[in-house]
Amino acid sequence: MIVEMKKLVLIGHRRNRERLFEALHKTKSVEICKTRDIEDTSRLDNSASTEKLNLNISRIRFAFDFLKEQKRAALALAKKTAKSETPYLFTDLKTPSVSSIATIGYDEFEAVGSREVELMAHVENLEEIASREKEISALKTKIRDEILLHEQYASLKMPYDFYKDTQKTTVVIGSVPSQKIAELDRFSQENELIFIRTFGECAKTQPFIAIAHVNEKDNLIAFLQSADYTPISCESDKSPKQAIQDLQEQIAALDEEYCELITRALVKQMFVADFKTLYDYYLVRIATYTALDGFAATNECFVLEAWYPAEFEKSLQETLDSTSDAFLYEFRDPEDGEIVPTYVRNSKIVEPYQDVTNMYSVPNYRKDLDPNPVMSFFYFLFFGMMVADAAYGILLAIGGLAAYFIKKPVPGKGRLLLIVGMGGISTIIWGVIFGGWFGLAIDGTFLEKLQLLNPLEGNSPIIMLGISFGLGFLHILVGMFLNAVNMIKRGKVMDALCEVGTWYLIFAGIIVLVVGLLFAKNAAWVKYIGIAVTALGAFLLVLTGIRGKKGKKKILGFFGGFGKLYDGVNIISDILSYARLFGLGLSGSVVALVVNQICQVVIGFFPAGVAAIGYILCVPIFLVGHIFNIAISTLGAYVHNCRLQYIEFYGKFYEGGGHVFMPYGTNTKYTYLDVRR
Repeated sequence: MIVEMKKLVLIGHRRNRERLFEALHKTKSVEICKTRDIEDTSRLDNSASTEKLNLNISRIRFAFDFLKEQKRAALALAKKTAKSETPYLFTDLKTPSVSSIATIGYDEFEAVGSREVELMAHVENLEEIASREKEISALKTKIRDEILLHEQYASLKMPYDFYKDTQKTTVVIGSVPSQKIAELDRFSQENELIFIRTFGECAKTQPFIAIAHVNEKDNLIAFLQSADYTPISCESDKSPKQAIQDLQEQIAALDEEYCELITRALVKQMFVADFKTLYDYYLVRIATYTALDGFAATNECFVLEAWYPAEFEKSLQETLDSTSDAFLYEFRDPEDGEIVPTYVRNSKIVEPYQDVTNMYSVPNYRKDLDPNPVMSFFYFLFFGMMVADAAYGILLAIGGLAAYFIKKPVPGKGRLLLIVGMGGISTIIWGVIFGGWFGLAIDGTFLEKLQLLNPLEGNSPIIMLGISFGLGFLHILVGMFLNAVNMIKRGKVMDALCEVGTWYLIFAGIIVLVVGLLFAKNAAWVKYIGIAVTALGAFLLVLTGIRGKKGKKKILGFFGGFGKLYDGVNIISDILSYARLFGLGLSGSVVALVVNQICQVVIGFFPAGVAAIGYILCVPIFLVGHIFNIAISTLGAYVHNCRLQYIEFYGKFYEGGGHVFMPYGTNTKYTYLDVRR
């Protein structure tokens, strides 16, 4: 149900502001909102502080991503060097997963604020490590390019500075594009005082050494420049092989440093839990600054406004009184025009389905009923019909519920597992009715006695389709009924009678007519009653078009009433949408049957003496086929079930557009604050 909401309006001295926030945070029962404009007050501006906190949050998020990356790098490095002389030894620290949510007490949560400097220093250290790793990567790329360059001249045995100019000669070492080799040879042959020799393998570039008389230096350089040559420095006292060896040693040293950096980074894994708490601590501080920015304030005082569930009023009053006697406050009901958050409370069975509704739209506090109790029943019902295999249902029920109770998620999390688990229970019921047990034949077993309908035999598919339409019709009727209840709740009783009551009259007449045609053929009066009631309902529906109209507008309103009667086409279209219950249920049964038939064909390939081989080969086929069928059937049931609720059901009565009641300080990502601890 939607819980009644009230508003707290409080005036306090600024020196008690932090104590107030601390107290409200512990209560987890108020959503602070922006105060209305008040004369002679101003708004605070904490944008700079908020920006700094957002920056720190981004840095912590980087730390999480970087640690994941370093862990992958360490695993890859350990695997790569496992058989080398110096293997990289990696021991993974058992730390909480970044995605997990920890339950902590308020004191522990607040204590992380005193460690902010220490923890952010560790984050800064990770940033420095990441920066150095990027430098190492860039250096290694540069060094590898140098090695490739020296490898072209590896056939030169002497140091580079050996090939230097003399008093009479000029020496040039470099390379030209491979397509310029012929020009290089021709130029050497045409000039007697110039000697050019190529060496090494010819790839994209061709290395060469050129020796020329000093008088031909300008001529040689001019030609080489026209041939797009790339010179190499001859100032080094090392040969190409020695230079390559030195560069390889530099890479080895960088690799060693990189390993040390990974180890240093992974040591920070021990602070992951603290980083997560600090991350959420910053989120709460941002919520605090956002709230402060919304306060009307003077130099000494501030005004706070907050929504709270009416049922928490007594405990909230006790909290405020015990926090300070310098507060002046009042509790009041919502005023017209105020946007009120929606707080929905239901039983533990219905509660998981609130997430389904919220994915569509949160109930509007002023205009909506809580649809979850009714929607959850139909969601449960339809889920099982769309999967329709009892064996699948057993696996879903055990898997979903067991995963939830083993994982023990914090309140408000992991509820999809409960939806799947309860959907498994529904699937068991429908599976027993339809005789679905992994698509296997159950003839002659006690399971056959429980079976009421076989969707794959005789007229059963038609009956199953009829059941689908019948459930859809019931679903839509309930939606229209809730629309009428909503209207009556708002004081629009006549609207409820005219817009919903007339349709109920039409439907009642149609039902009586169908009963007369199918089951009371000898009692013609039943048929005539059905026709009369249907006609009466249609006539009254048309007459609703003239409500509130005067003069000639009544005639237009009367013809406009026929437009409302045309809505019956939309209702029929909506009912046809429920054929998906039949389609998905039947398709799952067919896929299961096909998987089993494939297994039978494989077994039939082998003679009786070696039939065991066929059974062995069928095991993976059976498992993979049915696991795939379970996965696709469950996904289809979830998605199409949501579609039926959102379009066909909610479209009849639900407005939405509200926002979830979000208590101050509870919008955290990695921690759940348990104030009882």
